[in-house]
Amino acid sequence: MTVKKCALKTCVMRYAKLCISTFALSFVMFLSGCNEDEKFYPDPSIAFKTENGYVYTDTSLLLGDSILIGIVSQTNSDVALTHFHYSVNSDSNITQIDTGIYETSFIYDKIIVKGVAENEIWSFYVRDRDGRKSETISVKFVKDKESVYGDISHIPLVVLGAQNNTATGSFYSLSTQQQFNTEQAYNNQSLVNLLYYYDYIDADENTIASPGANLDNSVFPGDYALSSWTTKNTTRFVFRENISVEEFDAATNDSLIVYNTFEYASGKRKAKNLKAGDIYSFETDYGKKGLLKVINVAGTGDGSVEFEIKMQN
Repeated sequence: MTVKKCALKTCVMRYAKLCISTFALSFVMFLSGCNEDEKFYPDPSIAFKTENGYVYTDTSLLLGDSILIGIVSQTNSDVALTHFHYSVNSDSNITQIDTGIYETSFIYDKIIVKGVAENEIWSFYVRDRDGRKSETISVKFVKDKESVYGDISHIPLVVLGAQNNTATGSFYSLSTQQQFNTEQAYNNQSLVNLLYYYDYIDADENTIASPGANLDNSVFPGDYALSSWTTKNTTRFVFRENISVEEFDAATNDSLIVYNTFEYASGKRKAKNLKAGDIYSFETDYGKKGLLKVINVAGTGDGSVEFEIKMQN
């Protein structure tokens, strides 16, 4: 019996060792297989465009100068780029813009107009879907000491009617300084930069916006509805509590405009809950910048708004 027990014990120990060895070998092979499947990918790449016409190095610019910069980025992994970020540091006043994308390569062009800051640092990076981040690339623009302020165009009175006002058009062109009704605006879509309506849905009440502001379809319905437009210009706005009516009235050059300019993408698509005396900075999608002062607001859906504009030539 003792011999049989010893033999059985020996067999059990050998079997256990064999099982452990087999498990260890299998585990090593599993890890090896994982390492083969799990590839290392470098971070995305990003660079400035260096072709003719693009600025890609630190540069001195006159106030109001326009230059073109370009960004080229590329994923270096098996997933797409999903995040584009840029920031503007204007004399330590920082604006940051984040944009969602879904591209294996992403190209970005931007026209930059030199503002009043002595130094502007523009910085850019991208991320891929797995969170890999490219390096951050930057370019610096310094205000030239010879800079001077520019002339402005003054539009002393614009009157627009709300969506149910049949006597006064709701649409306006900054370039031609024309007012349009809905049908006329539909036939001149590329000219329309501003519109006026009374908002019953979001409690925004008396609102100045533009065709690209994603208005509810009920605001301008019918044969010439905004939903059927093929060209929808977008103007953006920033409310300026810091500008008094007296300062606006006294402006004879674009100094007040450039000191209150903003990065286009950070502006709002609507100037809402308007009241007399409100002042807004605005910028069109083609770079026209100015100030708008509300003179009077009357009524609701069949009412009207009166405002004054000073803008860069």
